[in-house]
Amino acid sequence: MDDKERLDRLQDVVIEEFLAMSAAEVMEFTTTEALESVKSNLAAAIAEAGRARLARAKAAAEKDARRPRLVASTSGAEALRAARAKDSDFDKRLTLAARNGSASYEADKSGIEEDLDELRRWEEDGDRT
Repeated sequence: MDDKERLDRLQDVVIEEFLAMSAAEVMEFTTTEALESVKSNLAAAIAEAGRARLARAKAAAEKDARRPRLVASTSGAEALRAARAKDSDFDKRLTLAARNGSASYEADKSGIEEDLDELRRWEEDGDRT
């Protein structure tokens, strides 16, 4: 066992002993002011952790709001038309990628529809978990 492991074990033992003490025993080693200071520090740490968690949640929500959404429909062609009509940049990137810069959109239409149906199934499966 190295020094760090020994210190970690010592810290664990001290915490266990402290937690096993009664309130009267604790007061023999500290003052009311010191306890109030610890409570204040804990409250501040909890509040800061909450603010950080809220900031991460807001950032994730904003990122999620910007992602393309599949429209609810029974037909892949309808979903494709709606997605393309909603975002012209997406439309340009989708058709260019689908054609690989060569074939027409119509030649790749069925493959795009299959991809959209697969994405919809993944999203639906993810909602159930």
